[in-house]
Amino acid sequence: MRFTTRALAVAALSLMAFHATAGEYAFTLHNRAKGWTINGFYTFQDGRWSKNWLGKGDRIRPGESAAMDWHSDDGDCVVPFRVSWENYGTDEFKLDWCKGVKNVYMLDKGFRSD
Repeated sequence: MRFTTRALAVAALSLMAFHATAGEYAFTLHNRAKGWTINGFYTFQDGRWSKNWLGKGDRIRPGESAAMDWHSDDGDCVVPFRVSWENYGTDEFKLDWCKGVKNVYMLDKGFRSD
């Protein structure tokens, strides 16, 4: 099979477009807190908190996970995030999202990521 320079250029542009829309900051949020259900996830950018990333009424119970995606890799690397818990309240944290975060584990106290 022979590829022309034009065909290779089109294929490269298609791959780049897919890569840009796939979201560099896609990650999985894991609830590893015992007995606490997550009912909200928010990020702080441009001087304000985002809307809840979880759908209305959605929850992440202990032991469950949810796929999350910024749908972008623009903006600051270190972005505060807030997690709200059913029957508890809210905790705020900061994370450097540019370090290739793929998993965020919410623990009984604090969080860890990899």
